[in-house]
Amino acid sequence: MPLAKKLPAKTSRTPKTLGAVARQQLLLVDGLLDEVARNYLARLHREIAELLRVLEGKQAEPGFSRRELKGLQTILKKISLLQINPERGRRKDLKKIDALIGELQSTVEKW
Repeated sequence: MPLAKKLPAKTSRTPKTLGAVARQQLLLVDGLLDEVARNYLARLHREIAELLRVLEGKQAEPGFSRRELKGLQTILKKISLLQINPERGRRKDLKKIDALIGELQSTVEKW
């Protein structure tokens, strides 16, 4: 989906017209932001749910292997090292959570 519409003809490039086009484009970006954020969060929630399913499946088994116990310790350590400030609502905090989920998936995949 193209983000920018063509600007009006040169003769009608008045400040008012340009302002209206800019407003339209900003509203489009605002809608895209909501859609991207919704999809991004949904993906992260799915990945966390999958990690939980794997952990619950392992708990249902008779016991953890030595490798799995080491992996659990790694998971707990990585989670405890996560330092974010949710009140700030920063992209870097989302990136940290995304990276953490990826690292946890890598650990669990080795089981």
